[in-house]
Amino acid sequence: MTGQNFSENHGVSNHRRSVFWVIFVGTAFTMLFVRVMFTLEAHLLFLVYTWTVAATIISRYVFFSIYKPTLLEYDEYQPTVTIIVPAKNESSGIYNTAQKLSLLDYPQNKLSVILIDDGSEDDTGVWIEKAERDFGFNTLHLDENVGKRVAISRAMEFNKSEITVFVDSDSFLDKNALIEGLRGFSDSKIAAVCGHTDVENTDDSWLTKMQTQQYFIAFKTFKSLESYYDSVTCCSGCFSMYRTNAITPLIHEWTNRKFLGKYRTFGDDRGLTNLLLKNGNNTVYLPEAKATTIVPSDFLGYSRQQLRWRRSYLMESISGSAHMWKRPFGAALIFYMTLFLTFMAPIIVTYFVLIGPIISGFNPFIYLAGIALILMLHQTFYWAFQPDSEKKVGYLSLLPMLPVWVIFTLFLLPWAMFTIRSTGWETR
Repeated sequence: MTGQNFSENHGVSNHRRSVFWVIFVGTAFTMLFVRVMFTLEAHLLFLVYTWTVAATIISRYVFFSIYKPTLLEYDEYQPTVTIIVPAKNESSGIYNTAQKLSLLDYPQNKLSVILIDDGSEDDTGVWIEKAERDFGFNTLHLDENVGKRVAISRAMEFNKSEITVFVDSDSFLDKNALIEGLRGFSDSKIAAVCGHTDVENTDDSWLTKMQTQQYFIAFKTFKSLESYYDSVTCCSGCFSMYRTNAITPLIHEWTNRKFLGKYRTFGDDRGLTNLLLKNGNNTVYLPEAKATTIVPSDFLGYSRQQLRWRRSYLMESISGSAHMWKRPFGAALIFYMTLFLTFMAPIIVTYFVLIGPIISGFNPFIYLAGIALILMLHQTFYWAFQPDSEKKVGYLSLLPMLPVWVIFTLFLLPWAMFTIRSTGWETR
């Protein structure tokens, strides 16, 4: 087994890395100075929040720089693999996903694919049948929509492989995704490997450009931090790999889980990861196991997706808080800190942006400047570490996130909290 530092990306110059760390240090100190100075006379809770935000952000970049996943040699582990792709009303999109899967660099006698038509009302079934004819994939047609979790559980009944891969119907695996991902199963306690997902439809709109930076930063920094402690809390539904014998005993519980008396109809990826961690399994992230996914290109679709994701995060984090303290100290600490920040965010933003200016004459632009500094740090990280490619977006593409984050924190997050029992997908 060998270790490899994936914080070093091909095509990224040492000059850019040096620039990043210089700006990182400068921005970090500036952020601490600006944010702490104007909160010193505030309530202790606000001061704690400020320092927690700073510690969380800085720690993500520190762990990105030191994260070195332990990897098997290439081809050292070549198990049988089954890829499961559930789809509903995807039309020709499911065929595009299947076509990418047909190009995977992996022994065909050890690879099988199951495409599921989850009661689609369009021609998704026709395209799945075409994929079956063209690529020899297995198919499963459900007469009525049963939901993603149940659809996957139906497919698992036919799964005899050592490794199970879940891929979203609008995601596309890199040719070497399986080979790279399998290298992560270097220890018997590792039950899941989360791949790295970038945005496929980068050039569709300003919103997809913004999300291109978001995805890159979120996977590279936060998942690297969690993976350092073998405790990735959400193995993405876009592309993740599992030991079949680790998830099979959990499928029934996973498909029938309830929250406040309601069945959980979304957050399937975070929910399954949560159960694995609860059972004492390890979950890791591999930057070189790559995929891309299609993201919302209009603001309404993006808002609905983010509402669903926030409900999922809140549900699974509240559930996970009962057992995450058993994980390594660093993983537990960042988990509870992030949960604390999530619940505090609407209160903090309301105070600094709306109430503070009225009752104490506080200048809200000081607070917004602190957020802008954080965004500049993120943008610099993306510029420094994302290899040059046709899909690399401009330096300031993340800047629209400033008003979006403020609006979502003031309105969308509280709404997610109040409607957490909702089972609607909003977009489906």
